Amino acid sequence: EIINFNCRKLVASMPLFANADPNFVTSMLTKLRFEVFQPGDYIIREGTIGKKMYFIQHGVVSVLTKGNKETKLSDGSYFG
Repeated sequence: EIINFNCRKLVASMPLFANADPNFVTSMLTKLRFEVFQPGDYIIREGTIGKKMYFIQHGVVSVLTKGNKETKLSDGSYFG
């Protein structure tokens, strides 16, 4: 219930879920797990088959490609 309460506003503000059925969003929120990453942590490596989707509630994530191109994602962004 805590994750549901804390993340509902974040998820509801994402265009990906703008027209989603509220029951679907509620169901999805029950599946979320809160994770904290520190500066320098790798979340996922390019080319790896992902099994998760990440929603950034607070902070900045640097996305680095093999060509050393860097993109930054921040609050409200998602990837995976």
